[in-house]
Amino acid sequence: MMQNSEVAGSGSSRRGCLFYIQRAIIWTGASLLLLIVLGVGNQAMSAEMDKRQFLPPGQMVEVDGHPMHIYCTGEGQPSVILEAGAYSFSSEWYWVQQQLERTNRVCSYDRAGNGWSEVADGSRDGLVLVRELHNLLERAGVQGPYIIVGHSLGGVLAPIYAAQYPDMVAGIVLVDSAVPLTWPDRSGYEAYKSQNESAYLLMKGLTYVGITRVILNNEFGSFGYPAAATAQLVALKSTAQAVDTWDAEVRLAQWELGQQLYSIPELGHLPVVVLWASNPDITAPEDRAMLAEIWARLPAFSDNHTVRIIDGANHGSIVGNEQYALQVTDAVLDVINAARTGDPVGN
Repeated sequence: MMQNSEVAGSGSSRRGCLFYIQRAIIWTGASLLLLIVLGVGNQAMSAEMDKRQFLPPGQMVEVDGHPMHIYCTGEGQPSVILEAGAYSFSSEWYWVQQQLERTNRVCSYDRAGNGWSEVADGSRDGLVLVRELHNLLERAGVQGPYIIVGHSLGGVLAPIYAAQYPDMVAGIVLVDSAVPLTWPDRSGYEAYKSQNESAYLLMKGLTYVGITRVILNNEFGSFGYPAAATAQLVALKSTAQAVDTWDAEVRLAQWELGQQLYSIPELGHLPVVVLWASNPDITAPEDRAMLAEIWARLPAFSDNHTVRIIDGANHGSIVGNEQYALQVTDAVLDVINAARTGDPVGN
C-alpha cells in the first residue's frame, strides 16, 4: 500500500512540474506577444506624430512623377550638392551644410523614398539615381557647375554623376565612400542577394516593433549630432519605407552599382579629394588590412586627386561630429579653390 501511494505521489509530482513548465512557456509567449503588439502600436502612433512634427525644411519638387525634397541655403558659386549615404537623407549633412553656407550655395536633398521624398517605382541603381538628381537640380533652379560631395553610397553616386554630366561638375569630395562588391558573373551576385535578404527582413521587423527607433537614437547621439538633427534622422529612418529604400539602393542594386562605378572613364584633371574615416575602433591587424584593401579598391577617377584620413572618425561621425565635419568642409573648400585656379588640389 505504501509503495503504491509513493508511486502515485511521484507521478503527481512529475505531472505538476510539467504543468508549471507549460504555464511558464505560455505566459512567456503571451508576454512576448503583448510586447510586440504594444511595440507595433507605439511605432504606428510615433510615425503619425513624426509626420506632423517634422516638416520638410526645404522645397518639394516634382521629378519623374514623384515629389522630391531639396534644401538649399547660402549664396555663392559654385553650388555644393550634398549626397547622403544609403538609409539616410538631407539631415545627415547638418554640420557640413551650416559650415559651407557661409561661403557658397549648398543643397542637400533626399533621394526618392528617403527623408521627405516620396517613393519611386522601378530600379534604384546609380544611373537612375543620378538622373533623378540632375532633373531635381534643373527643376529647382540650382545652377551648375557643381561640387558634388558624397558620403558612403553618395561617394559611389558622385563620380557616376560626373561621368554622366561632365559639364555640370567642377569637383568631387568622397567622404568614406562605399565600395561596391563585384563578381565575375551574376550568379555570385544572386547568391549574395539571397544570403543578405535576412538582414533586410530583420531590420524591417525591428522597425515595425519600434526597436530600430531606440537603436538609431543611441547611434546618432553618439556620432555628435545635436538633439534636433538626431530627432529628425531617427523619425524619418524609423519607417518601413526607409528600410525598403535602403534594401533597394544597396542589396538589390549592388550588381549595377559595381558595374557602373568601375566602368567610369578617367575624369581628366577634375579636382577630387578622397576622405577616409580612420575607424580607431577597428584594431585587429587582419581587420585593418582588410580596411586598407577596401580603400585601395576605390578608383582615383582623376589625375588631380588627394587622399586624406580623418583621424578619430568612424563611418557615421565623419559627418555627424562637428569637428570631423569641419575637415570635410575644408576639403570642399580646397576643391573649390582648385576648380577656380586650375591648381592641383591641396594635400
